[in-house]
Amino acid sequence: MFKTFIRSLGVLFCLVGLTICALIYTQPAALASAYVPMDDPTPTPTATTTTTYTPSLNLALPTGGTPAGHAGTVIQLTGAGFPPNSDVSFSIATDANQCATGNGGVAALQPQQPAKADANGGFMVQAAWPDGANQPNTKYYVCASASGSHAAAGTPFTFVGAPTVTSSSQNVTAGDKVTITGQNWLPQQALNIAILAGSGGNPIATAQTTPDANGNFSIDVEIPAGTAAGNYSINVTGATDPTQKANADNALTISAQATPTPGATATPTPGATATPTPAATPTAASSGGSGSNPGMLWLIFGLGGIGVVLVIVGLTMFLSHSHNA
Repeated sequence: MFKTFIRSLGVLFCLVGLTICALIYTQPAALASAYVPMDDPTPTPTATTTTTYTPSLNLALPTGGTPAGHAGTVIQLTGAGFPPNSDVSFSIATDANQCATGNGGVAALQPQQPAKADANGGFMVQAAWPDGANQPNTKYYVCASASGSHAAAGTPFTFVGAPTVTSSSQNVTAGDKVTITGQNWLPQQALNIAILAGSGGNPIATAQTTPDANGNFSIDVEIPAGTAAGNYSINVTGATDPTQKANADNALTISAQATPTPGATATPTPGATATPTPAATPTAASSGGSGSNPGMLWLIFGLGGIGVVLVIVGLTMFLSHSHNA
């Protein structure tokens, strides 16, 4: 009995084992899906939002005009679309495409105040053009970088080199005019011109002019008549940008104005003294002369006529009385 029970239990175990094996062989996916471990849940991935920035940069001169100048010329940089509240750095390149890497490679540009984008990603700063980008007549591009965002200024800056000043003549006479010319005076602004005694003395003549769009100027300056002879220098300085200047030492040799020699004073020759001719003494004219006075003749004729009348009257009276007697 006991053995039979044992044999029956063995057969049962075999049947259960065969059934499990059949299920594993025929339905593996169902068994796998039915098993979900309670202590190792699979995390659900979270979607990541990426913000894309499109920065832009503008370069201009604070006073306006074409961006051009020399080392020290002040430029203005305006940015937009940068990452908010990010620090901005600048560099200089000769090709705008070089700014895509964030480093221009030619020189660094240090603004006058820290550049930091505001909450909207914008900024405005000023900077002095560095000495490292100084090839004359070369166009340079400013690059701006902030938190992986880069932009190149659409307008380049043209380096024009050092300004110059020359005079039309080295030898000048006091009282005359001299023509003073200059080149590379950009950006455009009023220029103060002075002619100085020696290499830095007091000015003897001053003038003011404005260069043309190409940075050239020409002006006539009169040397005062009383200027002492000697060597003189020419100094030109920008009215609003004192870093724009040029000085030509001992560019003029001024000669004193000639003193006129007084001419000989002519001594007048005394003329001959005229001797006055005495006036003729009038001579009384005779009664019948050709030089008789007409008034006297009329007087004589008048008296003669009266005399004749008196004779006639007297004869008439005489004859009348003689007849009556």
